[in-house]
Amino acid sequence: MKKWYLIKTKPRQEKIATYNLQNQNYHVYCPWAKINNKIVILFPGYLFINLDENSDNWSPIKSTKGVVNFVKFVICFLLPR
Repeated sequence: MKKWYLIKTKPRQEKIATYNLQNQNYHVYCPWAKINNKIVILFPGYLFINLDENSDNWSPIKSTKGVVNFVKFVICFLLPR
């Protein structure tokens, strides 16, 4: 099943990363809006990528021009003493 993941891009390289990932047949989403006749990226430095955990090849993504890495979250639970 495909899920959306978050990718951190190099500064101001969202378009470059999107272009290069799409050339590798990945489905990428970079939210933007037109404000005062200017295109503005809504989440600068980040892209969304739609991947299947089991069937998609994730290894070329980190070495794609414009991409830094996947955004990972670590959940910690603090136990009372």
